[in-house]
Amino acid sequence: MNTVEDKVRMALRETGEEISPHSVPPLRLRGTRRRARMPRIPGRWGNWLTPLAAAAAVVAVVAASLAISATFDGHGTGPAQVAPSHGAPAPAGGKGLLRLAPRYFVQLADFPEGVQALKAVVVSTVTGRTLATVTPPRPYNVFTWVSGAADDRTFVLAAQRWWHIGSGQAGMPAENRDNSTPAGFFRLTFDPRARSAQLARLAVPVMIHSSDLAGMGVSPDGTRLALDLRQSIKIVTLATGATRTWTWPGGGWVGNFKPIGQIFSWSANGRYLAFQQWDDGQAMNVSVLDTAAPGTSLTAAKVVLTLPAALAGGGNTLLTPDGTKVVAATSLGGHIQITKYSASTGQPLVYEDQFSPSAGWQDVLWSDPGGHALVVTDPRGKKSQYGHGNIMGVLAGNKFTPIPHSTLEILYVAW
Repeated sequence: MNTVEDKVRMALRETGEEISPHSVPPLRLRGTRRRARMPRIPGRWGNWLTPLAAAAAVVAVVAASLAISATFDGHGTGPAQVAPSHGAPAPAGGKGLLRLAPRYFVQLADFPEGVQALKAVVVSTVTGRTLATVTPPRPYNVFTWVSGAADDRTFVLAAQRWWHIGSGQAGMPAENRDNSTPAGFFRLTFDPRARSAQLARLAVPVMIHSSDLAGMGVSPDGTRLALDLRQSIKIVTLATGATRTWTWPGGGWVGNFKPIGQIFSWSANGRYLAFQQWDDGQAMNVSVLDTAAPGTSLTAAKVVLTLPAALAGGGNTLLTPDGTKVVAATSLGGHIQITKYSASTGQPLVYEDQFSPSAGWQDVLWSDPGGHALVVTDPRGKKSQYGHGNIMGVLAGNKFTPIPHSTLEILYVAW
């Protein structure tokens, strides 16, 4: 974990040095848009649906399943046929916009060194208040990854043992212990009425060294867990421990350019898994794996988007739950921009709402089923030990509403 830690520290330090307190322009969501770019995030149906809205959601899920199958069988619609976000119902302003996202999210917090977190907090999207806090059960003492299911109550956390790394040769034993100890996995279940969160150990049968785990993503129904091991992907059925493995036989690696954030996103029906694959740092591919199809090679996955490394922002890539779009943060001339792409053509959807370019770090954290409402991060936060922390907010209908009191310094957050 310490090689990873060094990389993350360096990346965040570079970002912090690039941004002065007065260099970040005010947030502007422009009517005209620059060229679009990149992908990522899992979806979740809000539990505040009325019975009528819930019935409509069921219809939407059925329609999404049909759209997903058509898209990944090569019969998806082109960008001109994908409904633009302005075709969705216009959201209310202010806090009404926040209600388009799931009510709760889990964020890793309190980082003693680099990317290891001493606790995980459950936070209200609408108020920004911390509703519950959990710490790793012994013998684990830090959390390293988090992912959320679609019910807005169930999350999965990865944990490991951790030792402070001293300077020079004195730190080597601790570093070796950090890298070689096995990771543990826990289900976090949040009870909104009691405002409490419970942790339960998951029986993941494969032993994974902490340094080998490069990402994870729980399926929308919370029954399966995808694990990124850089040269392979394992999917574990949590009820039985049954494990299936797909390997990457070529060059490069499966995962993010930096070992943070979320490389996985699932389709709403839980059949298709989208992931990042980097070709030796030269290009980034977003591919979609049919987890119900036979085979053990990741080369069978369909590539839906390819970006050269100069454009790929190195952050999250989200397949929208209906399978029609990929949302990403991409880089252009030193600026980062949130962009939507067609999953059937790989082309940017220039008529879709986009987040205005920023001189700082932007990323996409969550998407509704069709990509009409997004949770994104924007570089206007308070200064921290890592530079300038970001704020999180909901973007929809060409409007951005910040989540109160939100900060994001490292991409360990899940809806």
